[in-house]
Formats: sequence, structure tokens, C-alpha cells
Amino acid sequence: MAKGFLRDNLEVVCFAILIIMFFKTFVGQQFTIPTASMRNSLMIGDHLLVDKFVYAVPQWSWESKLFPMRPLQRGEIIVFRNVLNRSEDWVKRCVALPGDTVEMRDKRLYLNGKLCTGPWEHHILNPEDGPTPGPWPLSRDTGPQGPSGSTRPSVWPFADPEVLAMDMQDHEMVQGFQDNMGPVTIPPGRLFAMGDNRDNSADSRYWGFLPMDHLRGRPFIVWWSYREGGNDGTDSRVPMGPRMC
Repeated sequence: MAKGFLRDNLEVVCFAILIIMFFKTFVGQQFTIPTASMRNSLMIGDHLLVDKFVYAVPQWSWESKLFPMRPLQRGEIIVFRNVLNRSEDWVKRCVALPGDTVEMRDKRLYLNGKLCTGPWEHHILNPEDGPTPGPWPLSRDTGPQGPSGSTRPSVWPFADPEVLAMDMQDHEMVQGFQDNMGPVTIPPGRLFAMGDNRDNSADSRYWGFLPMDHLRGRPFIVWWSYREGGNDGTDSRVPMGPRMC
């Protein structure tokens, strides 16, 4: 009797573990925001549930009909493996796709030659006030620019074919291009990712294009938060993403 009881419970536990492992590997995964790079769109302490199906490349035609798979769109918040340390998962916003031209000019993003701004874009005008939301037309001051760095390369290095072919694992970030860089064209199989908190985000400006195969998924719900300044247990939806210029 005892052996039968233990066996039955062991089978239940093993089955539950298999279901959890399948879910985390192929369907969804929990992710916690550790830094302020996406403020105020996502806050430190937000616990996200990430859809890992959405950007998967279907192998057969029936897969895309059966599962919610689709191409990545500009403006979507994404979770991905860090280019410099693939053991870490980061979250940013996709601002440009293959074939797009990106330029930073006086802290403003230009996409295919047009100014691209909106309420998701935050700049720090006064450190005591925190990130201030956009949009940021040319008539609005975006605050002081960061240091360009006396030892930075003369041009943004990550568009060089030799650098593109390199494995960036364990490489150092390149400083000095956070406010002015480009224009550069996004190569095939890559994208350009930026944090919404533009003055406090280590993103593609610092480490180059993000390979598409580094994508982990799209966060779709904030299921719990331990926010800066207090607790917030209210579920909220992660925005699908604005139309990016």
C-alpha cells in the first residue's frame, strides 16, 4: 500500500516537472526587470511573463496557423540574450529592423531619415525628477548630452563587416555614441534595440546590432511588481508597442 502511494505521488511530481520544463522551454518564462533602462514603461521589480512562441520561425506551414507566431515589429518590447554575455537575458525595445537606417542626432532617434519620438521615449532633465516622457520635438530640450569620450573610435565600429562577423561574447561596450552616431543601415538578420530611458540604457548604441537568433520572446503581462518606492500587486499588460515612424 505504501509503495503504491509513493509511486502514485512520484509520478504526479515527475509529470508536473516535465510540464513546467516544457512550458519554460517552448511556451513562456518569467522575467524580472533588474535595472532602470526601460523606465517608465517598465519599472525595476516588474515581474513579466514572456511569450516564447511569438517570434519562433515556423518549420511547416501549419505551425503558424496553429500557434501564435508572427514576425517581429518595430516598437515592440523584447527579451533577448545579452550579446556580451549570453547567460543574461535583457529587455529593450526594438526600434529598427533589417534594411532600416538608424541615426542618433543630438540625443534624438532618426529612423529612415525621419525623427522618431513618442511618449515611450524618456530623458533625464533633472536627476531628482527621474525620467521625463516624450514626445521630444526639435523645439523641446532633451537635457545635457553625455561625454563623447576622448578614446572613442572616430566612427561607430559595429557596422564594419569584420566586427559584424565577430563573436561579441565578453567584449567591452563602446562608449561615446549614445547621443550622436550613424547613420547606419541594419544588416540582414539583425535589429537595433534601445531602452526607453535613453540616458540610462546600455543598448545597441554601446554593443551593436542584436542578432535575431538572440530573441527570447515578447513580454505580454506584468503579473506582479515590487516597484521602486513600494509594493504594487496589480496585474497590467505590457504595451504591444507604438507605431515606430
